[in-house]
Amino acid sequence: MKASQQLVPAGVMLVGVTYGLARYAYGLFLPQMRDDVGMDPTVAGFVASAAYAGYCVTLVLSALLTHRVGPRAMAIAAGAVATLGLGGMALSHQPLWLATGVLVAGMSTGLSSSPMAAAVSRRVSMPRQARANTLINSGTSLGVAVAGPLALLAASEWRAAYASFAGLAAFSTVWAAVVVPGREPDEADGAQHAAGERRSLWRREALPIALAATGMGFAASIYWTFAGEVVTSLGGFSEGFVNQIWLVIGLAGLLGGAAGDLVRRFGIGWVNAGSLFVLAASLVTLVVGMGNLALVLASAAAFGASFIMLTGVYLVWGVDIYADRPAMGPGVPFLMIAVGQFIGAAFGGWMIGLIGFGWSFGLYAVAALACALVWPKNSPEE
Repeated sequence: MKASQQLVPAGVMLVGVTYGLARYAYGLFLPQMRDDVGMDPTVAGFVASAAYAGYCVTLVLSALLTHRVGPRAMAIAAGAVATLGLGGMALSHQPLWLATGVLVAGMSTGLSSSPMAAAVSRRVSMPRQARANTLINSGTSLGVAVAGPLALLAASEWRAAYASFAGLAAFSTVWAAVVVPGREPDEADGAQHAAGERRSLWRREALPIALAATGMGFAASIYWTFAGEVVTSLGGFSEGFVNQIWLVIGLAGLLGGAAGDLVRRFGIGWVNAGSLFVLAASLVTLVVGMGNLALVLASAAAFGASFIMLTGVYLVWGVDIYADRPAMGPGVPFLMIAVGQFIGAAFGGWMIGLIGFGWSFGLYAVAALACALVWPKNSPEE
């Protein structure tokens, strides 16, 4: 198989490792990690926040540097950092060592999206780029789907699980080194434009995507942060059931790989609005049916599918806006999603304490619906 034909599966694996395993799996294994290495909840929360900050920093650096060093070098860096962080976690026996591993692993997440977007712009024909980008983006769900069952079946052996994660990260690094293109001297960032024809990084048409991505991150944050507490504390389900919810979220998120095809058929605005409606419905369904197994699983499936669908939509939208700088395509929306999640998680905790879970989830659903009113300007897909 040619290297160009391997680009999408290699990208799916790299994103699955850096997002699904290096970032999201931490929360699944956290209870066992805390008990094993003696990490108290305050430190665990600080570590998660530090990893989150590291993600934001490396996301910006990756978007800015990919056109300078080339997609291959940045993809290798993403895989290598993930391998180092996950391996460090597998070997940790002290809180400081574990915290360092979590921080390093979390930094890999921000490094992976920009080089893959730049690689797609060089190796995939224009009509197929949206599909390729969103398929690669759905790798997050694959990683979550892998981590969920492992956390359920091998929670006490979390070091062995993380050693296997490190092995997968190492393999993805080698694969990326083989198939991701390097920097081409006459073609920075894969754009077919001379340097003098490049536009500035700030563009008026980027404002709608920044607003939509921030709002989506804000609305989704309450689910990522408090869904487990809703189903266990209020719904009466066991803590082990939360891992099953993660599995459903991961598997349903694979549907988000269709975002590129849907955007080509219906346009960015309509797919964005429809997905936000499904996201809002998932929030309401969770609190309405918190004690009903079918409704809880339906909520998880709707949330997983809509969240990954929306990240795919924003990826395509961003690449459209920054067609002359493909590496910047995921940088702007993914950074704003992260900002929205940061604000939303903090605000959600305060709001739940003030008015309870039901009203809080309902208001966050309204925020998701409000974002559906944001429409692209001058999008090639519209």
